[in-house]
Amino acid sequence: MDLSKINPLNLGALVAGGLTFILSFIPSFVTISADLGGADFSDGVNAWDSGLGVLGVLLILIATAAIAVKVFAPQVLPPAIPINLVAAAAAGLGTLLLILRAFTYDGGFGVDVGPGWSAFAVFITSIALTVLAALGFKESGEQLPNYNAGGGQPPAGPTPPAPPTSGPTPPAAPPAGPTPPAPPAP
Repeated sequence: MDLSKINPLNLGALVAGGLTFILSFIPSFVTISADLGGADFSDGVNAWDSGLGVLGVLLILIATAAIAVKVFAPQVLPPAIPINLVAAAAAGLGTLLLILRAFTYDGGFGVDVGPGWSAFAVFITSIALTVLAALGFKESGEQLPNYNAGGGQPPAGPTPPAPPTSGPTPPAAPPAGPTPPAPPAP
């Protein structure tokens, strides 16, 4: 397959998703350091260390796989599903979970814990995947599915007030006076 024929947004999303997957295995996603009785202790964990991190990376993989199927085998996808929207949503949620995981790691009392260099690289690549998938959705012209199963019109909401008339209001009619007597009959 000629890579020059692939949409640059999809190609960038595939690269960003692949890099995120590779970087998730580096054991400096969260760095842990402590001073234990004069001896310094330092260690790190990768993004696969907890359920939150695993779910985040799996969502990134789902987003990347959705874009890969759209690029390399579009005939197997149902036309009613907005694949770029699915990819953007999965990548966005996965990115959020990975960021939360890096900043909520509990090391205990007296232990310094924080995101390492690979966490920041994962943040950059997963945010890039999310943005590229969202831009791909916008560019593709895909529409959200219509789930109005009833086939009818949606229920009517409250009627908005009438817009004000422009200009001055006309003067009110003068009050009616006494009725003149009827003419005599011939």
